[in-house]
Amino acid sequence: MKKIALFFLYSVLFFGALFFFTPKENLYYFAEEQLKPLGVVIGYEEAVDHGFRLELLHSKLYVQKIKSANIASVTIGLFGLYNAVAINNVVLDKTFEQFFPPLIERVDLHQSIFSPFQLKGEAVGDFGEAAATVNLLDRNVSVILKPSKLMHSRYKSTLKQLKKSKEGDYSYVYKF
Repeated sequence: MKKIALFFLYSVLFFGALFFFTPKENLYYFAEEQLKPLGVVIGYEEAVDHGFRLELLHSKLYVQKIKSANIASVTIGLFGLYNAVAINNVVLDKTFEQFFPPLIERVDLHQSIFSPFQLKGEAVGDFGEAAATVNLLDRNVSVILKPSKLMHSRYKSTLKQLKKSKEGDYSYVYKF
C-alpha cells in the first residue's frame, strides 16, 4: 500500500514539475508563428511566465495587417486535462465602432480533455453577454448573444444580421 501511495505522489510531483517548468513563452511564440499564415499577428506584447500560467500584457491584435484591438491582459493556463485562456479589457479599433461596441471587459475560453475538439467561451462587454462554442471536427462556430440596451439602441443593423430566438437572444452560426 505504501508503494502505491509513493507511486501516486511521485506521479503528481512529476506532472506538477513538468507543467511548472514547461517553456510556456516558447510555446506561445510557436503558436504566434502558426497564426501568421492566417493573417493574425499579435504584437507589442510583454510575455511573463508565472509558473503554471503565462500572462501577456499590453498586446495589439492585427488581422490581415489591420489593427483590430488593444488587449490589456491575456492569461493562459495549459494544464493538459483542462486548458483555459482569460482575456481582459479588449478595446476594439475605432473602425469597428460603427458595427460593434468597442469595449469587451472579459473573455474566458476553455477546452477539456473530455471534449478535446470543442472550445467553449463566454464574453461580457458593452455588447451584453455572449456564449460561444467552436467545434473543430464539424468546423463550425455558434454564438448566443444576450444583447445589452446599448446594443439594442445603437447597433440595430448588427443585430439584424443575427437570428433572433423566442427568448430574445440572438444566435449566429458560421462554418469554416
